[in-house]
Amino acid sequence: MRASLRLWWALARRQGPDRLTTGLAVLAFAAVTWALLTTLGGLRAFVGRAAGEWTGPESSSTGEVWVLGMGEVYVVLAVVAAALILVPLITLGGAAARLAVARRNARMAALRLAGATTGQVAGMAVADALAQAVAGALAGAALYGATLPLVALLHFQGRAFGVGELWVGSWGALALPAVPLVALVSALAALRRVAVTPLGVAARTGVKPLSWTRLLPLFVLVGVFLLAANGLLHVGAVVLLAILVGTLAGAMWVFNLVGPWLISVLGRVVARRARTVPTLLAGRRIADDPKAAWRSVGGVTLVAFVAGVLSVSPGLAATGAEQDHLGVDIATGTALTLVIASLLAAVSTGVTQAGRVLDHAGEYRALHLAGTEVATLHAARMRETWIPLTVCVGGASVTALALITPFIDVLAGEPIGVVLFLGSVVAGCALVLGGTAASRRMVDRAAGAAVPA
Repeated sequence: MRASLRLWWALARRQGPDRLTTGLAVLAFAAVTWALLTTLGGLRAFVGRAAGEWTGPESSSTGEVWVLGMGEVYVVLAVVAAALILVPLITLGGAAARLAVARRNARMAALRLAGATTGQVAGMAVADALAQAVAGALAGAALYGATLPLVALLHFQGRAFGVGELWVGSWGALALPAVPLVALVSALAALRRVAVTPLGVAARTGVKPLSWTRLLPLFVLVGVFLLAANGLLHVGAVVLLAILVGTLAGAMWVFNLVGPWLISVLGRVVARRARTVPTLLAGRRIADDPKAAWRSVGGVTLVAFVAGVLSVSPGLAATGAEQDHLGVDIATGTALTLVIASLLAAVSTGVTQAGRVLDHAGEYRALHLAGTEVATLHAARMRETWIPLTVCVGGASVTALALITPFIDVLAGEPIGVVLFLGSVVAGCALVLGGTAASRRMVDRAAGAAVPA
C-alpha cells in the first residue's frame, strides 16, 4: 500500500492536462456537499420548530403556539422539497465521481499492462478518488458555513431563522462522509473492469447496450402516484403521504434509468436517418455512449421535472393564503427549491460538458487529422446536445404533467405556475447549450487547431 501511495503521489504531482479534470471534480463535490448540508439544515430547522425546540426570545407565546400547531405541515413540505432536491444532488455526485473515471481508467490500465499488480492499481485508484472527494467535501462544508448567515435571512412562519436552527449538527456527521463514500464506490466499480480487462480499457471498447426494461419502473411509479393522489388506496394518512413523497422522488430516480435508454434509441434513429456529416457524428456518438449523453442533459431534465411538479405551488399558496403565513411560505419554498436545483444543474452541466471534451480529446484529434474540419466537430457537438435535450426535457415535462393531474384545477386557478415552469425550462436549456458553446476552445485545442484570439 505504501508503494501504491508513493506512486500515486508522484503521478498526482505531474498531472498535466489532468489538473483541469481534478479541479472540476473537486468543484462538483463541493457543490454537492454545500447543497446537501444546506438542505439537511433547513429540514432540521423545521423539525425542530415542529417539536417546539426553538423558542427563542424572538418568539412570542402566541407565535409559539401557532408554530406547534402548523409545524407538522411545514415538515411535510420540507420533506417534499428535500426529496425533489435529493435526486439532482446525487446525480451531480455521481457525475463528479465519474468525471475522472475515463482518464483514470486509461492511466491505471496502462500501469496494469506495464506490470503493476491489482493491489497497487487499487490503492492508487482509491487514493485518487478519495483525495478529490475529501477536498471537495471540505470546501463544500466551508461554503455551507460561510453562507449560513445568508440563508438565515429567509423568513418562514412569520420570522427569520436563527443560525443555530439551520446548523446541521449531528446530521452533518452522518451526511458528510457520504460524499467520499460515493467517490470510493465509483472508483472501485470502475476498477473492477481495469483489473479484469486492462487491454479493453486501454483500447476504449464499446459500451454494453441498454434494455427497454428500464421503462417498467416509471409506469409503476406513475400508476401508484395517481392511485394515491386520487384517494383510491385505502390506507392511513401517514402511509398515504409516504407513498406520495416516495413515488415523487422515485420518479426522479427512474429518470436516471429511463434517460440513457431513451437516448440510446434516439442516437440510433438519428444516425440511421442522418443526411449530413455532423448529424451522423452526433447520432453515432450518442448511440455509442448514451449514459455520457444523458449526464450532459440530465441535470436540466430533472430541473424541468421539479419545475413541472412545483407549478401547482402558486395555486396551493393562494389556497393557503388565509392560514397566516402558509401561502407566502409555500411560494418562498418553491423559489428556494428551484434555485438550489438549478445551481446543481448548472454545475452538473458545466462539469459534464468540460469533462466530455477532455475524455474525447484523442478522438477529436484523430478526426481532425483524418480530414474532418473543426467546424464540423462543433456542429456535431451542438446536435449531440440539443437533440437529446429536446427529447428528455419534453419527456420530463409530460411525466410531471401526469403526476400533477389530480391538482389540475389548482393550476388552472393560478396560471402563473405555467409561467414559472416555462421560464425554468427555457433557462435550463439555454444553460446547457451555453455550456456546450463555452467549451468550443477546448475542442479547438483537443483537435490541435489554431485557437482564435
